[in-house]
Amino acid sequence: MAADWSTFPLELLEDVAFKLESFEDFIYFSTVCRSWNHASSSIKHLWRPKPVVPWLLLAENTNDNPHCVRKIYNLNNDKCYQLTLPETFRARCWGSPYGWIAKVGFDFDVQLFNPITKASISFPRLNTLPHLPEYDHEIFEDEEEYCGWCLTIPLTRLVVLKLSHNGKEEFVLMAVLYYDIEHVAFARHGDQSWISVSEKDPQDGLTRIVDAIGVDDSVFVLYTNGSVRYWDVDNLFNSLGVVKPMDYLPDLPDLLAVMDQGWSKLYLVQSGTDLLLVVRVKHEVLHSDGFKSNFDLYYQTIDFAVYKIDLNTKIWDEIEDLGDVALFVGHNTSICVPIGSKSLERNCIYFTDDQNDGWSLVTEKGGHDMGVYDIKREQVRRFYEGGDTRSSFCPPTWFIPQL
Repeated sequence: MAADWSTFPLELLEDVAFKLESFEDFIYFSTVCRSWNHASSSIKHLWRPKPVVPWLLLAENTNDNPHCVRKIYNLNNDKCYQLTLPETFRARCWGSPYGWIAKVGFDFDVQLFNPITKASISFPRLNTLPHLPEYDHEIFEDEEEYCGWCLTIPLTRLVVLKLSHNGKEEFVLMAVLYYDIEHVAFARHGDQSWISVSEKDPQDGLTRIVDAIGVDDSVFVLYTNGSVRYWDVDNLFNSLGVVKPMDYLPDLPDLLAVMDQGWSKLYLVQSGTDLLLVVRVKHEVLHSDGFKSNFDLYYQTIDFAVYKIDLNTKIWDEIEDLGDVALFVGHNTSICVPIGSKSLERNCIYFTDDQNDGWSLVTEKGGHDMGVYDIKREQVRRFYEGGDTRSSFCPPTWFIPQL
């Protein structure tokens, strides 16, 4: 006589669920029956896949796609999943390590969205950002063009921070802005508008902020010259006006010498107890169709350099071995994961296209500059050869799935 699997004790089902290693198996387990779903639901806040491997939310496909199906690429098994995600269409998205994708729609609605569970958290609308230029019909043809401009030019990055405050963890969005509004702003769930916290100060010798990470109760920000400053969360949340971060690390000497002006990028990444600065070097390529006046601008990542801070001397040291971790940078909050899967290569950096100021200049659109960089071999190769990578405002982005 066949066993009735639905009558297994809850405690036993929970133990079985805890032993599942892949995200896919956990989802399959939860769909067997009500009792199995109940067991998985009761422990999903504690369960984590082994190993942790980011997924790639591919670009939206608007051609003959009435159900808004979007592909997600799983690097661990080299497979694509098709999910109905209308919430992510006509929106610019940034992935994160926390299961959430930060998204801003053409209606300026801002949310944290979980593409697996469809849960969402609302944040202040984008048009409440300080200093964001208002719609001007003499500059833009219509509001659609204005919204597209706001999503791709002033808003460079939307970083998802997980911070400790008053004894509990809280998600915060940090908007990194550029154009004629070189500053950053943050927002929390329940805020009515974005709060400006730092503006460019030409007197202090620092250039603009390009990245941010949250470490416990502090927010560290990175400037284009390699300087690092930080805010204490209490000071940040309780500020009544513009508050500048405090000094933490001096600039990185000769940083610009290893970067091509205009196209290269900097990232700040936490790897265990280490703080890493990642330099992404790009170069420009001009393609011609045979006529001198018709050139297509093209950019390509050719190199990376990684620096680790010596906390005793507060000096950046270049490193050539990341250890048993892999880095994921680009159009996402920077991610560091331990190597626990055969699909992840040791001492490598996986990157996506985040050159938002160049997407309108490239015929191929954003998304073409994507690959994996082997630090030891100093080589770039492709990790995904499928379609759904090109977009004029939202190319693929990494995120770590969570239930």
